[in-house]
Amino acid sequence: MRSRSSAILTVLALFCGFLPGLSRAQDRSPLLPELKREELSHALDVFKIALDERWSYRHANAADFDAAIAALRKRVEAGISSDELGIELQRIIALGIDGHARVSGYRLPPGGCLPFLIEAHGDRFVAFHPERRSFLADGFPFLTKIDGKPVGEWCAAAAGLVPKGSPQYIRHRCLGLLRELDYWRGLMNLPKKDRVEVELADQDGRARKTLTLPVAQSPLASEVWPLGGSRRLEGNIGYLRLASMDETTSVPEIKQWMPKLRDTAGLIVDVRDNNGGERDALLLLYSYLAAPDDPPRVFTAAAYRLHSAHKENHLAENHFMYRADAKEWSPKDRQAIVEFTKTFKPQWELPKGQFSDWHYMVLRRRDDPDIFHYGKPVMVLMNAKCFSATDIFLAGLKGMKNVTLLGTPSSGGSAYTQEVPLGATPFVVRIGSMASFQADGKLFDRNGVQPDVVVEPVPEYYIGGRDNVLEEAVTRILAQAGAVPVAAEEERSRERLQRQPRSSTKPSRSGTVTRHLRLVGLTTRCTLKICPFVRQQVRAANWGLQVRFASQRRAPLWSQLNWAIQAARVSN
Repeated sequence: MRSRSSAILTVLALFCGFLPGLSRAQDRSPLLPELKREELSHALDVFKIALDERWSYRHANAADFDAAIAALRKRVEAGISSDELGIELQRIIALGIDGHARVSGYRLPPGGCLPFLIEAHGDRFVAFHPERRSFLADGFPFLTKIDGKPVGEWCAAAAGLVPKGSPQYIRHRCLGLLRELDYWRGLMNLPKKDRVEVELADQDGRARKTLTLPVAQSPLASEVWPLGGSRRLEGNIGYLRLASMDETTSVPEIKQWMPKLRDTAGLIVDVRDNNGGERDALLLLYSYLAAPDDPPRVFTAAAYRLHSAHKENHLAENHFMYRADAKEWSPKDRQAIVEFTKTFKPQWELPKGQFSDWHYMVLRRRDDPDIFHYGKPVMVLMNAKCFSATDIFLAGLKGMKNVTLLGTPSSGGSAYTQEVPLGATPFVVRIGSMASFQADGKLFDRNGVQPDVVVEPVPEYYIGGRDNVLEEAVTRILAQAGAVPVAAEEERSRERLQRQPRSSTKPSRSGTVTRHLRLVGLTTRCTLKICPFVRQQVRAANWGLQVRFASQRRAPLWSQLNWAIQAARVSN
């Protein structure tokens, strides 16, 4: 069974955000008491042995760990503080690609912190107040500079403590580290002061605005986003929210809501910001989505680093992975594994003599009378904060019939971490014991899982505004449920508009817009009121439409709808 400590780490990661080497409980504490030089030297010895003999990703890239450790050993001999050693150990582990790897037990020097949160938006950065109700300045969602330095330079400085995983993983982790403002000011030779100057940009990037804000006294926590639980959306669409892959919460959520959403026109599974946990949710949900006659599905292969601390069934208990000849497989399972191995070609050739035989994870429908086949369209919402077991969840569903992954690439991480105490010091190194691959041969680490449809959230999403990713999922489900291609329906709407004269008739005081919506070829199932209509920015989930009108990427259709809004507007 899963350890209690694992569950606690999951909760901390979800609610506090991941910072290599320090937790929220640590970062405001006094600095470590100084350890003897012999203790620090011994800790470095144990650290090197752990990397060389136990770390699965020790040779996954060209990083020169030996040279880095040798250079640090000279600093230890010359004299170095305990916390400095911890930070430098983190820098060394960050040379590798293992997204789970980190050193804990050290503390960054106390100081001022950023008073706002930052999220990546493509190659730009969105800044907003921690309560997520507004940007730092209305009309200026994007952060361009901090204390006169471009945000990219700050991220480059923070990247020294972040493992060299996927670009989206590195970007997300760097933004979390920037909360420790004064520490990075020191590294960038910037003055430490009680206020921070930020430069903001508007949507087009043409206008700029400068603000001066007081620094925070402690790092701000970033909550899992979006808020809200599972429910039925307008248009009879199911919404299953899995904010964590913790087996104690994700499995009950699926069991409770899948029967309630059985008769929906389609299902949205939202795993955005899901930092991982266990694999049980994937095994259960797959049983609902797979047809009764579907063959077993093999989607990942892995091998563990050979070491006396790793049992023969090292990957079985928590990861449901077995060797090809394991007794746990049925004849159909074995055949599926054979077919998988015919095309599986790992992009990284594992060092000979260091790893176990290949292990595989097989998905199959459970023999449970309470489980039914859900054969409607399914949209899985994802982003760069999807990590670890959520990467596995996404990879397991990717390519299934009627399933579409929608959003931005996941972080990428699958390692089965082990913790190694570094002698009598408070330091603990956490390293992966498993090298884990996707079906296409790519490692989860350094790559992540790619969505089938890329949709970047609009800046307003981060402050509780328009959720265009959810809108896109709703629109696609309705298009599929009606067997009408989205692009074809949009073209049909434009043709209908061109044939209809624009009416100058004003709507009644009640504010209904039915007539004007019909002029642009849209249908409604109920009477809509203007104020919610405008305030919600024409959200598809409230209409039950079969067109993707909410996307601003299609300017002609958006212009038509904007005209309909203006024509139907009435004063309150």
